[in-house]
Amino acid sequence: MTDPRQAWSELRRNFLLQLYRDLGGEAFRRTLFLSFLGARICYAESPPLSLFAEERFRDPEKLRSFFLRLKASGHASVFAHSPLTVRPKELSADLLSALYKAWYDPATGALQLNLRHFAESLTDEEFAALIAAGIEDRSFTEFPALRWEGWPLKRVYVGPLSGLLPRFERPEPEEGLFSLPAVTVIQLPAEEPFGWLAVIVEGFSRLFSHQFVRHTWLNFNQRSHRYTSVDQFVLPPAFEDHREVYAAEIRRAMEAYRRLVASGLRKEDARFITPQGAATTVLATGPLFVWRDFVEKRAHPKAQWEIRHLAETLREVL
Repeated sequence: MTDPRQAWSELRRNFLLQLYRDLGGEAFRRTLFLSFLGARICYAESPPLSLFAEERFRDPEKLRSFFLRLKASGHASVFAHSPLTVRPKELSADLLSALYKAWYDPATGALQLNLRHFAESLTDEEFAALIAAGIEDRSFTEFPALRWEGWPLKRVYVGPLSGLLPRFERPEPEEGLFSLPAVTVIQLPAEEPFGWLAVIVEGFSRLFSHQFVRHTWLNFNQRSHRYTSVDQFVLPPAFEDHREVYAAEIRRAMEAYRRLVASGLRKEDARFITPQGAATTVLATGPLFVWRDFVEKRAHPKAQWEIRHLAETLREVL
């Protein structure tokens, strides 16, 4: 049985190294912020948009070190959220096979890559030079953004991301047993012909996320309950007349969960006792044609209600 990984690795590195030399630090200047968001969303209990107020994001040297630690630890998947569209002079079938999750448009000759390709192929020194310009760039705050909240999801904001961020600079801790669902969409310009959409889903259940991550053409990062506490739950509309029964079972399980954690049991094991409706946060990114595929499959009466509502909401954007 053949193993083509070594040959692919060499082919990929040679191609990406030439791109790195041609494009330099400008390649990911405006999209690097999404890799930070993908990395931090896994370990944060605070709202995702509040993460841009963190010192590790605002301090260039700390941000640079953060990215280099991610690369060194092998967490390259977070870099897949930052896209780059190029038009190479030549492309072979072998090279396309070597580029995992790269999109090619034969009509225009455009190839959409992402920062993960480079993180897995360049040296630390080369990678540091590649991301240097994006470390201090804040032009992403003017990207178009939309936000929906509540059940059913209602649009509460349309405008540049900069108009939405101040609301989350000093977030109040969410209180109560049940989460407030929210969806934030950030549209990235200059990625034609593919486009690129970042979708942040908050306060949806892990039952939802098990289905969401099956759309493997997208890139995902999700809040980890191995490292953060289980704290809120999703209230299904069908439970409105059974709210107290549901709430009582959650409180009983959470009391046991906290007791286990306090006894020294790791959160990743203690969470086994919590109900399935635990609320989570997910960042998903990808080109527009992939999001259209998601909408076509999930904006359907027989789809689970959370993922159906998300698909119907995204249909407005697409």
